[in-house]
Amino acid sequence: MPNYSKRFFVPFVGKKYKTGINGKKVLVLGASFYCNKHDCPNFKDCTSHNIKDSSPYDKTCPEYGKQGAELRLEPRYAIEENYPAYQRFEKLMREVVGCDVEDIWEHLAFTNYVQFFVPTTNTYKSYLSNRDFEAFIETLVELRPDIVISWGMVTIDDVRTNNKYVIDKEKLSESEWYICHLNVPDIKHFITLFCCFHPSSKDWNEDFSKCVKYLKQELVSNT
Repeated sequence: MPNYSKRFFVPFVGKKYKTGINGKKVLVLGASFYCNKHDCPNFKDCTSHNIKDSSPYDKTCPEYGKQGAELRLEPRYAIEENYPAYQRFEKLMREVVGCDVEDIWEHLAFTNYVQFFVPTTNTYKSYLSNRDFEAFIETLVELRPDIVISWGMVTIDDVRTNNKYVIDKEKLSESEWYICHLNVPDIKHFITLFCCFHPSSKDWNEDFSKCVKYLKQELVSNT
C-alpha cells in the first residue's frame, strides 16, 4: 500500500465504531460533497473537475473560515448537519437493526468517494479519478470495516465493477446485485460490499424494502 495519503477528506468515525452493529464495523461510503458558493473567489479552482483538488483551500475557505472549520473535515460536519439524505439512510438503518441503537451514526464510519468538492448536487463520472479509488482502499486499510455500504450508481464501476479486489462478482445475482465481497491486501478478513441506490435518488423509496431485506441479512441474520 502507498505510504502517503491519497485522501483529502478525513473520514468521520463514530465513537462506537469499533463496537459496531452486532459486533460488525460498518463504513458508509457516499458519493461526493458539493459547494454552491459561486461567488467565492476560490470556487472555480476548488471545484474544478479538471484540477480535482480542493486541498489548497482547506484552511483558507472564506465560508468555512467563518466557523473556524476545515474543508477536509466535511464528513464530520455532514453528519452533524444531518441532511435529508442522511436522515433517509438513518431510517433504513433503524428499519434494519430496530430501535435498540439510538445513536446510529456513532456506530458507523462515513466518508465520500470523490476527494474534492464538486460544483453540482449530482455526481458525474467526469468527477472521478484513480485517486478516489486509492483513497477508498486507504480508508479500508485504516478502518478495517466488516461491511461497506456504498451509496449510488455513479461510483459503482469504480467501487465494484472494475474493482480488482472483488472476489465473487458471479454471485451478485443471488442478492439481486446488492452484495459481493472484497479481499484487500493488508486486511485479513473479507469485507462485505453492499451497494444500494443513493438516499437522494428517486429509486431509494422504490427499492427500500429490498434494501432492508439484504442489509438485514448481513447485519442481523449473519453471525
